[in-house]
Amino acid sequence: MSAILAIVVLYKMSPEASPTYRALSAALRDDVKLAGCMDLLVVDNSPESQELPTDMVGRYLHDGTNPGLAKRYNLALREAVAVGAGWLLLLDQDTAVTAEYLAELCELAQSLRDEAKVAAVVPKLLLDGGVQSPHLPNVARYRRASQSLDVSKVGLMQGRVRVYNSGAMIRVSALEAMGGFPEAYWLDYLDHATFASLQENGGGIYLMASSLNHEMSIYLPGKHSDPGNAARQTNQLAAENRFYREHGTLEERVWHRLALAKQALRSALGKHFSEAGRYMRAAVAMDRGQA
Repeated sequence: MSAILAIVVLYKMSPEASPTYRALSAALRDDVKLAGCMDLLVVDNSPESQELPTDMVGRYLHDGTNPGLAKRYNLALREAVAVGAGWLLLLDQDTAVTAEYLAELCELAQSLRDEAKVAAVVPKLLLDGGVQSPHLPNVARYRRASQSLDVSKVGLMQGRVRVYNSGAMIRVSALEAMGGFPEAYWLDYLDHATFASLQENGGGIYLMASSLNHEMSIYLPGKHSDPGNAARQTNQLAAENRFYREHGTLEERVWHRLALAKQALRSALGKHFSEAGRYMRAAVAMDRGQA
């Protein structure tokens, strides 16, 4: 029985093309200690199954219906329970894991095994040299209650924080206690909702010494005429509204509505009227308590 079950979710990418799979599979082949600590589950949400490497590491599952990220994570949670793993490790297809990070994960999985107050262990995710996760709630950063999250520290974090999925190791029993991953957030804001629930249930977030470089697959400003981006942004805004209604404070909900209205004005001034309309509709939906 391994202490950790790692899940890598693929979409329109073969295992060998995934930086995450390449690094993790090589480490599992070469490091006997790591192989004894961690099992790997690769779940492919691509329309067509991928060609697998001849020396495929871990178990591969394909589901071309692409039911969303939350359902895939819940599948992995059930697998972790079945095999008796104490921790579930979430990995995107484009996060390059390091030997130092993997070694620290295995050490912490053992040393924190009986520390029930620790619900999750997370690295610092870097984008262009800046720390993207964990971070303070947006309203706290907006009013400058704290200049920035002190990511030089290691250990149990104080106060509420927002955390991204990739690279996070979550205690299986903590996930079971909250009913698994919330499938209402099938993709966008799944990470924020999951970690908010963990913290609301009394779970602590342990910050690792390790940092990982991470690419973000989100709506990018500038692609205003791309229908695919428009649909993705609409879903993202709906999920964001749901998150603030379910987990935000009154101050955060007010701040969020103002932020949507401000973004709508900025888009309108830039003559991106369709985008401005999406932001305004989201602001109105937030006021009306709609998804």
